[in-house]
Amino acid sequence: VALRHRPGLTSWLALGPGLGAALLPSLVSVLASGEPQPWRRLALGLVALGVVLGGAVRRWQAPVVLGAATLVPLALHELARGWDLLPRWIFLGLGGVLLITLAATYERRRRDLARLRTLVTNLT
Repeated sequence: VALRHRPGLTSWLALGPGLGAALLPSLVSVLASGEPQPWRRLALGLVALGVVLGGAVRRWQAPVVLGAATLVPLALHELARGWDLLPRWIFLGLGGVLLITLAATYERRRRDLARLRTLVTNLT
């Protein structure tokens, strides 16, 4: 409500502390705990994804950045948990395909990154 009625208020001031308080404790719990916590990991991923999508729709920078900053470590944590479940050659093959794809579309990716940087800096 405050973001609609106060034009000088940024999403960082209005939403940043609340999103940090909502996402950070669960992320630390998932990353630091030795327990599996499957429901917490699933809920945190879904909430963070919803925050990113909601922030992108509303064009707010804080939810996009904080949600993505939660999703990336969570995804890496999930990848690390599943590392021993798959044969080693699958990761080498996926890495090779990824490198070939990135090399084939390098210039387009550079333009996309420049456009993404502009879009994120233009969010309120």
